[in-house]
Amino acid sequence: MAVWKTVGNGTLDGISRVAGPDPIPPRHTWSFGNVMTDHMVLAEFDPETGWSSPEIRPRTPLNIDPASSCIQYGTTVFEGMKAYIGPDGEPRLFRPDMNMMRLAKSAERMALPPFDTDQVLALIKQLIIVDRRWIPLFSGYSLYIRPTLIGTRLGLSVAPSDHATLCIFLSPTGPYFRSGTKAISVLAESDIVRAWPGGTGGHKVCYGLLLLWFNGDSKYRFQ
Repeated sequence: MAVWKTVGNGTLDGISRVAGPDPIPPRHTWSFGNVMTDHMVLAEFDPETGWSSPEIRPRTPLNIDPASSCIQYGTTVFEGMKAYIGPDGEPRLFRPDMNMMRLAKSAERMALPPFDTDQVLALIKQLIIVDRRWIPLFSGYSLYIRPTLIGTRLGLSVAPSDHATLCIFLSPTGPYFRSGTKAISVLAESDIVRAWPGGTGGHKVCYGLLLLWFNGDSKYRFQ
């Protein structure tokens, strides 16, 4: 199947920048993923025309129909990456090819439309350049990157989503655990699990299966 086959062939269609961006919040207010940068990447897949020309635009909420596959059947995959400023003052990514490989594998597992991993990585790099001012310069901090692919097929029949939206957005973040390098409490659980033979443990999907533990009624204390 052809990918990025619409006008532009996957190249950036245009950049719509935020006018007069707001100041970056002080880092003591950051927790993981609670502060977002100014812009995002957006592209749409249609089975008749393929991928639309991607855009970098001001970050806004997505307009999703409640009958979309992503809402009804959880056809959403994502990836987690980080950007840093290197010793030469330029942005750096850590093994992004491996992240793109896993994103493609996750999309295949959820029967979502395929995409060109090199083109998506190029879009990520361009977005980082646009929002470069958000890359933290503090030790232990980074710019978190969240590529997300969601199924947008309309209908309640159970079927693969032949429509999709690719959204990439960024979030400056510090250490995941506020305790830093101190030891944390870990629980090995066998009742509420995300990974099982033939399941999705090797893919970035279905984290919601674990959220029952966050209700706070467990007798165990872990992080």
